[in-house]
Amino acid sequence: MSEPLNIYQELKKRIVFLEYQPGQTLREKDLLEEFGVSRTPIREAFIRLESDGLVRIFPNLGTIVSEVSFQQLKEVFEIRSFLVQLVGQLAAARATGDELAEIRSKVEAMKQSSDTNRLMQLDSEIHELVNKATKNETLVKFLGILRDQSIRIQTFSHNNNAYYQSLTAELEELITALENRDGEASARILEKHTKGFVEQIRSQFL
Repeated sequence: MSEPLNIYQELKKRIVFLEYQPGQTLREKDLLEEFGVSRTPIREAFIRLESDGLVRIFPNLGTIVSEVSFQQLKEVFEIRSFLVQLVGQLAAARATGDELAEIRSKVEAMKQSSDTNRLMQLDSEIHELVNKATKNETLVKFLGILRDQSIRIQTFSHNNNAYYQSLTAELEELITALENRDGEASARILEKHTKGFVEQIRSQFL
């Protein structure tokens, strides 16, 4: 746990899954003791987290976990709704047989689960696999930042089990479109999926 990247990943996980609450101060002294490192790796992790939009660094005051808001959700998904259409096109053209099989196995696992946290995790893993199938590292990296923000908002809004179970039919359509190399259909399904998520969260915030 002493490498800077691992510290960054661990802190990001705690923020995304709300172990660290919005508005909470991350105390450098406490983290130094926990991870047993110098200030440099902690500060490097803070800088990366700030670039992800997960914390705000205030000189001489400290590092604060960013707030969660519906406005933030809209900003994230205004960007993501366009990018997922590109993902659908590229993934349909470039996904390997092994990648498609792994995506389908995740969809099948969703159909068998009734645990909300597990369903949310599987949904995120499916999108990550589809993103990686584009073979576009820049796109994958940028969507990863947006996904972290999305998961955080999902966790904050206490999404219900019924919503995630209802996604399985839509994801079945997606994997079928990808297997058929139908980029237009894949793009359309991913855009619908994204918009449906925004509406689900809207009902929780408003």
